[in-house]
Amino acid sequence: MMFGANAGVRDEVGFLIVHQRYADHLFPGTSVLHTRLRYTLLIPWLYQSLRAKRPAPKDFAQAFIDLEHRLTGRLQYKDGEGEPDGVIGGEVYPRAISQPPAYVYWTALAKWGLIAARPDGRQWSRPDMARLLAGGSKRALHDDDGKPLETIAWPITGLIDAPLDWESNGKMTLELSSDERAFLARKLRAVRSPTDPSEPSLLAKLVGRPLKEAERSWDDEILGLAGKEAARLRRAGQAAALSAIGRAVYAALVESVKEERDKRPQENLHRKDLVDVVDKWGVQAAALDFARFLEDVGHLPTAVEAVLRETIAWVRSKKKNPAPLLGVYERAEYSRKGDRARLANNQFGVDRRMEWQGDKHGYAQPLHYRWDNVKRLLRDLEDVA
Repeated sequence: MMFGANAGVRDEVGFLIVHQRYADHLFPGTSVLHTRLRYTLLIPWLYQSLRAKRPAPKDFAQAFIDLEHRLTGRLQYKDGEGEPDGVIGGEVYPRAISQPPAYVYWTALAKWGLIAARPDGRQWSRPDMARLLAGGSKRALHDDDGKPLETIAWPITGLIDAPLDWESNGKMTLELSSDERAFLARKLRAVRSPTDPSEPSLLAKLVGRPLKEAERSWDDEILGLAGKEAARLRRAGQAAALSAIGRAVYAALVESVKEERDKRPQENLHRKDLVDVVDKWGVQAAALDFARFLEDVGHLPTAVEAVLRETIAWVRSKKKNPAPLLGVYERAEYSRKGDRARLANNQFGVDRRMEWQGDKHGYAQPLHYRWDNVKRLLRDLEDVA
């Protein structure tokens, strides 16, 4: 289960729920699709440009898409040195992309205070913004709740000025100017803990810090900076270790069932890997306080909670054979995937296992909580005052 990859993530029994809830708490607004921090300025600047021009097109949403596409063209080349680092859509330009920058960074813009909330406290959506831009036309005068859009304050305020060449067609960079770095540092340092608004988030505490040596978000270096978040962060690391073991258990069970139940001999790849994963992560996983963990992540689907409970009990028992876990893993997978479940004891399960190839199934890794993406974003603010 290649959980460390940003795309094609497989989540057979539900560990992604744990990943998302800890990541959303520790690093609010982040996404595994994020590349570089300057996009959080480029996108609001595009909206400001569209608003200032008040163009005539009937479809303001399309007008914004066109501006995004033009921006990609300005970013996607680098004088023969290859594609610049982090350009969204650079590898397919001039073709359109399914997940453009505004889609990728929208939550960050709201969480980090670059787009203010609606009057009702909800976040603006991209269609909302298109309607707001079109509010002076005859065909889009009200929002979804029937409120006149022209009476609503423009939600992008206090933004640093765009560079002097913003309206040109020349190439652009994702590198931040010193003024932009200082502005975004202030914004990110103001991001609060989702459960305690009086406290800065872990993301906020890491702004300006050198993070290159921290391989994982729960390394001692980061724990030392976490303050009141340290205990939660330590549990996040323990839950990540438990999930690594759980993913290794899943693959080992599929391998065993395919060999023993389906009578199809298998290489001993994932059963051997499970031994290695338990050796590496077992002590850390066994230390997880499960009650406090549930307080951290909130309600989990019954089948997912059962998998985690049974897995930590199995780790603590120091048993080697994961066969006793088959039932709980089978139920959890079936609850999520139905007839696509590989562990199912029916013909659908046989068919799915026939398609499964152990050597193509990635080896288990701990949950990453978007750490590489967070480091990449914060790299652009390293050493900022």
